[in-house]
Amino acid sequence: MSALSGCFDLGNPVDENGNSRSGSGFADPPPSTPTENTAPRISGTPSSVAVIGSNWSFTPSATDSEGDKVTFEIENKPIWAEFNDVSGQLSGMPQLGHEGSYTNIRISASDGQLKSALPDFTVNVQSATTNTAPRISGNPPRTATVGQTYMFVAQASDADGDKLTFDIANRPRWANFNTTNGTLMGTPIQGDSALYENIVISVTDGQMMASLPAFSIDVSQVATSSVTLNWTPPTENEDGTPLTDLMAYKIYYGVTEGSYPNEIWIDNPGLTSYVVDNLAPNTYFFVSTSINSGGIESDFSNVASKVVN
Repeated sequence: MSALSGCFDLGNPVDENGNSRSGSGFADPPPSTPTENTAPRISGTPSSVAVIGSNWSFTPSATDSEGDKVTFEIENKPIWAEFNDVSGQLSGMPQLGHEGSYTNIRISASDGQLKSALPDFTVNVQSATTNTAPRISGNPPRTATVGQTYMFVAQASDADGDKLTFDIANRPRWANFNTTNGTLMGTPIQGDSALYENIVISVTDGQMMASLPAFSIDVSQVATSSVTLNWTPPTENEDGTPLTDLMAYKIYYGVTEGSYPNEIWIDNPGLTSYVVDNLAPNTYFFVSTSINSGGIESDFSNVASKVVN
C-alpha cells in the first residue's frame, strides 16, 4: 500500500441528525473575567493657615493602579479660593473680611467609577502680622577724660516684643560695646586724647532697625578741676537702730544722673569730706553709700550735682 500525502480533511462535524456543523471541532473557550476596578489613591497635607494678602495653595497627589483618567472634586470650598478639577489644586489669596476658619473641606479623586478622599481639613485665615520697628533713645555724654570711666546705656523697646540686638559704628578704640544691652563703656588712657566722631548706636529686631543720631566723644587729658564733697556721718541703720560699726564710705559719680560708672572707696569712717579731682569740664552727679563691718552697703544718698568749668 502506498503512503498518503497531504492533509486529512476531516470534514465538518455532523450532529446527531446528520446536519453539518462548521468550526474547528473543539469547544469554545469560556468568556474572560473582567479586571476588578480599584479606587484611585490620593494623598497630601494642606497648610492649615492662610494669611490675608498672601497666596495660599495646595495640590494633592493621585494615582490609579489601572491607569484610568483621574479627576478631582471638592466639597466646602472656601469662598476666596479656586479649584482645578484636573490637577486638584486649591488656591487663592484671602482678602480683608475673609478672616476665620473654613472647615470640613474635602478633596476627592475619581476614576469615573470609584473615588477616594483626603481627610476633611480646615484652613484658618489670619490677618497679616505687621512688624513695627524698635525704638531707641538716650543722650550719650559728649566728653570723656583720660583715666576716668565713660559709660552710656542706650534705651530700646519693641512694640511687638521681639528680641533686640544692638550694634555700633565707629566705636572708640578705648571702649567696649555690649550688643545685648547697648552699653558703651571704657576708660581712655594716655594717648587716647582725641575727638571720636560719627559714633552711631543702633538696635534691630531682626527685620527693622532704629538708630540714635550720630554723636562724638571728645577725650581730653587729665583735668585739674575738682569738686569737694561734704557730708554728715550716719548715726542710725535703716531700721532705726544705732549704727555702731561704720567701716567705710563709697562715692559714685558720673556725668548723667542715675548712671555712676566712677567709684571711690573711702576706708576712713571718720572723714566728713573728700576732694574728687581730675575732672574735665562738665556737669557731674554724685551719690554716696555707707558700709558697715559686715560689708552691708546702704542705699544711695540724695544726689548732689556740680558744674565744673
